[in-house]
Amino acid sequence: MYKQKPPTEKETFQKAPKKSKASEPKRKTKQEEKDGVFDETEGKIKEGGLRRSLKVDKDYKFTKSALQPLLKHDVGDKFKFQDKSITMTDKIKKQIRLAVNMMK
Repeated sequence: MYKQKPPTEKETFQKAPKKSKASEPKRKTKQEEKDGVFDETEGKIKEGGLRRSLKVDKDYKFTKSALQPLLKHDVGDKFKFQDKSITMTDKIKKQIRLAVNMMK
């Protein structure tokens, strides 16, 4: 009867194999991403360290716009924050950088 022609090279390589749902990675929900973002720092950071370093009350709310200019000061320089004179140390600089990164 009729002979079937072998598929051409174009037909063979043009069709992509079907993807199965099992081979696709599971997408994280926003809640899962939010919970596990800072797992590496969990338990290593004391609560209120930056507040004590910058001499502010417990109810003070830090903003990114308030902390960002503080990073421009060099270690050893004096600066004013909330009308209090503070000397920039390496530890304070690290605390501010971490706080700004966590706000993003």
